[in-house]
Amino acid sequence: MAIQRGDVGALVRSWQEFLVAQKLLQVRSVTGSFDAVTQAATIKYQQRKGLTRDGVVGSGSLRAAKADGWSGVVEQPQYSLLYGLQAAAFDDDIEHPHALVHIPPRFDFDRLNVVIYLHGLGNNVENVARAKPLSSKTPCADLIGHLGRAGKNALLVLPETKYNANSSDPGRLGEPGGLRALLAEVLALLATRLRQSKLAVEQLQQVCLVSHSGGYRAAAAMATEGGVTVQELYLLDSLYGQDELFTRYLESLLSEVQPGAAGQSERLSQRRFVTLYTRDGGTWERSVKMQQAARALLQKFGADESWLRAESKPVPPAAVPWGAPLLLQPVAAAHSDLPIQLCGSLLKNSALPAI
Repeated sequence: MAIQRGDVGALVRSWQEFLVAQKLLQVRSVTGSFDAVTQAATIKYQQRKGLTRDGVVGSGSLRAAKADGWSGVVEQPQYSLLYGLQAAAFDDDIEHPHALVHIPPRFDFDRLNVVIYLHGLGNNVENVARAKPLSSKTPCADLIGHLGRAGKNALLVLPETKYNANSSDPGRLGEPGGLRALLAEVLALLATRLRQSKLAVEQLQQVCLVSHSGGYRAAAAMATEGGVTVQELYLLDSLYGQDELFTRYLESLLSEVQPGAAGQSERLSQRRFVTLYTRDGGTWERSVKMQQAARALLQKFGADESWLRAESKPVPPAAVPWGAPLLLQPVAAAHSDLPIQLCGSLLKNSALPAI
C-alpha cells in the first residue's frame, strides 16, 4: 500500500507537514489532499534521498522520512493515530494507522497503566475506539467512552493487526517480545511528543489485555511470550484456539498467587483471567473445557475454590458476576455486541487504579 496523488486524509496532511519541515512545500499547500504540488515535492524529497522518483509515498519513502524526523503521529480530537511503526504487526500497510492511542484527561503519568484492546475480524482500531461506527458494516465499541466512564488511570492502546480483514494473523505481535517492542516504540513516541520521560515500558505498573473474537492469536502470544507481564486478560468470545497458551497463562497466574507465595494477597487483587462467551459465537466448547482446566489448576495449587466463577447458564451482560479473579461465564448476547455491552463494566471492575 502507498499514498499517492488523489488520496486524501490525515496521513496525507501529516506527509505534507513533513515536506514543509523539509522546506519542499509551502504551508498553504497543507490541505490533506495529495495534489500535483504535493507529488512534485515528494519527487524532490525522493531525489534528495536517492529513492525511486515516482511521487508515490511507499515504504522506502516512509522509512527515509522516519529517519529524518517524521513521527508518523496524526492527532485527532480524542486520540492519536500512529503510522509507520517498526514494531507494528504488519508494516506493508502504510495507508492505515498501525496503532491508536488515547490518553484520558487528568491522566497521572507517575502511575503508568495500559489497556490493550485487540479487535475482531473485519474491523479496525479507529472504529472500535469510537462511539459511532465509521461504517454501518463494522460495529464500534466506544472504548474511549467506556474508559472515561470507568475513571481508570490507564492509556488506551489499540494495535492494528489486519485492517478490516477476515484474518486473525497476529504478524509481529505473535512473536516472542512482540508486545514489548510495540509498547516501547509507542511509549517512546509519546514521551518525545509530550515531554514525559516516565513513559517507558520499564515504568509499567498494570497491563490489561482485552481480546474480542479473532484477536485471540495475538492475545495468546502477548499474554505468554510478549515480554511484558500481563496482569489482566479478558477474552470476549475469543477462545477459538491457542488453548495451550491460554492454559499456560492461567497456570502462571495461579503459581504467582498460590497460598504461601510472597505477596500473595496483593498479587491476587491485581490478577484477572476472564473469558465471556456466547452460545453461537463458536467458542462454547473450548470455554467449557477451559472451565475444567481452571478447576484442575485450582486443585493443583491448593487455591481457594471461591477464586473461580464458572457457570453454565448464560446471563445478560448487565448480570455478569464480576469480582472473582477467574471468571468463565456464558453471556446472553450477540457475538458482535460483546465489546460495546461489556467493556464498560469490564474496565470498571478491573484492577486498574482510578484517576
